[in-house]
Amino acid sequence: MTHVSVPDAPPGVHRIGLTGGIGSGKSTVGKIWAREGHHVIDLDALSRAVLDQPGDGLEEAIAYFGEEYRDSATGTADRAALAALVFNDSRARAELEEIVHRHLWAEVARLEKDLAETMAAGASLLVVHDSPLLFELGHDAHYEAIVVVLTPEGERIDRVVRERGKTREYVEGVIRAQVSDKERQARGDVFIDNAGAPEGLETRADAALASARRLIRDRLHALE
Repeated sequence: MTHVSVPDAPPGVHRIGLTGGIGSGKSTVGKIWAREGHHVIDLDALSRAVLDQPGDGLEEAIAYFGEEYRDSATGTADRAALAALVFNDSRARAELEEIVHRHLWAEVARLEKDLAETMAAGASLLVVHDSPLLFELGHDAHYEAIVVVLTPEGERIDRVVRERGKTREYVEGVIRAQVSDKERQARGDVFIDNAGAPEGLETRADAALASARRLIRDRLHALE
């Protein structure tokens, strides 16, 4: 996995990482928080936008890989062709990841800068990064608190097969490529149990965010 330098948060902006394995319900938690008015940046959506929307990232990728990797109908990247290219070519995969991640983090920096400019002098602001590969990318140190959504593996597989139309083999392959829940528990700070029926998830999500806030506050006080 290519590692791109992650920009520091602007002064006064405190980052909370939100992560979890495929099918855990992490994105649902992020949507709950966003609906409640919290600042949530979806890193997965931003990474897809680099190739799916006109912009510098798309043009850089096309310039590197060639016009044959542009979808003639949409003008954006031909994802199927790129996927076929990088599947067995680690160098091409690393280059594509570097392009996507660099433009992703440039956009994150822009969004956080815009948020920071709305803050009153001396104020602080919490920003949540919905990051599916937070631990896989080794980005732990860039967050002041990390919230992990945990769901039993069997439920996760069933959920993705049912809701996204993926095969069990596909989901199991993704799970093997990601860190284990045991490692997530070792590296995370606050945990949301999302096993079983969805009732009560909003309450648990809000409690987890409050815990993350307290953790950041306590850590900041310890540094004073």
